[in-house]
Amino acid sequence: MLNLVSTLLAVGLTTTPAAYHHSAKPSVSRSVSRSHVVSQQGPHITARGAILMDARTGAIMYEKDAFRQLDPASVTKMMTAILVIEHGHLSKTVTISKNAAYTVGSALHIAPGQKYTVYDLLYGLLMRSGNDASVALAEADAGSVSKFVAQMNMKAQELGAFNTQFENPNGLTKPGHFSTAYDLALIARYAMTLPVFRKIVGTREGHIMELRHKTKRTLHNTNQLLYTFPDATGIKTGTTDAAGKCLVASATRNGQDLIAVVLHSQDRYADAKNLLVWGFEHWSTTEIMRPGEEVARIPVQKGQTPTVPVQVTKPLWLSLPNQETYEIYVRPILLSAPVKRHQPAGFVSVIATGQPAYVASLETMEADGVKTVHQSFWQWLRSRFSRGK
Repeated sequence: MLNLVSTLLAVGLTTTPAAYHHSAKPSVSRSVSRSHVVSQQGPHITARGAILMDARTGAIMYEKDAFRQLDPASVTKMMTAILVIEHGHLSKTVTISKNAAYTVGSALHIAPGQKYTVYDLLYGLLMRSGNDASVALAEADAGSVSKFVAQMNMKAQELGAFNTQFENPNGLTKPGHFSTAYDLALIARYAMTLPVFRKIVGTREGHIMELRHKTKRTLHNTNQLLYTFPDATGIKTGTTDAAGKCLVASATRNGQDLIAVVLHSQDRYADAKNLLVWGFEHWSTTEIMRPGEEVARIPVQKGQTPTVPVQVTKPLWLSLPNQETYEIYVRPILLSAPVKRHQPAGFVSVIATGQPAYVASLETMEADGVKTVHQSFWQWLRSRFSRGK
């Protein structure tokens, strides 16, 4: 449990922020940049690049050269799956082309002319790391591999993975194909919000059907952490000579979801497990505010009541090292009557030592009408009488 101390600063009419940033995917979350990250003492790992991130808040619990561009190998396929799932058509039948079937490297071992649904090919992509399945999906989704790769790069930018560039949908070594541990954590964090993705990467044994010959196949997940670590929930392995052993791993314990990325590791499963266990033991994630709970009361000019209560617009979760304290700062905007319910009212920021701010928007919980002349007169009279005493 966290030992948390919160300080609510007094709010005034003149406290008006010029601008603020609010991110709400998948929940109210903080914005993290390289300059904000402080490397933490954590477990010894062999990976060349690594990161441990809280999936709910995006908090970086540990990083080791997390912004270094490295070859991502088959963890590339997370982005391939994201696009295919988001574009839908999971029941669409795909006829395997020669181009897909003869793709080198790890394979689902599909043959030209065979037919599979998009959904089943996703199992082959994520569970068996089929390079052939990735090409088949790219061709079916975008019409060509090159068009699909262009969409992959656009999606990477959309997710904030600015140090990532894809040259193919499978992760085969190619000049200009790179990512970072941080970017891959962002991609994995988003991917795990997609129910189909989350289901497949957490599956140990799955079954697919080749439709032309009605042949059923059984697949086993390449991610050995699913078999050896009870808290594991996914995600994706990757291996090439250039990239070494890579793993993006996720785990859940007591409602806390963590993502570990290890690139070019000598022992990827031990590295990932050690990071995840360390995170569960040394960090906590807590919901500190939710809609319906009053955060503060802020003044209203010319209102029938002097103040109105405000609340966050979405739940605010906080990830911190155990025993770390935090402070709450309320930054209201100037409100003048009439005030509507759910009207924007400023923002609240939560700050802990060495951590970027968590920021959430505020809105009014009640309406407030304009003060009438009668109300103004009696308020003036009461103030005069009070001073007379």
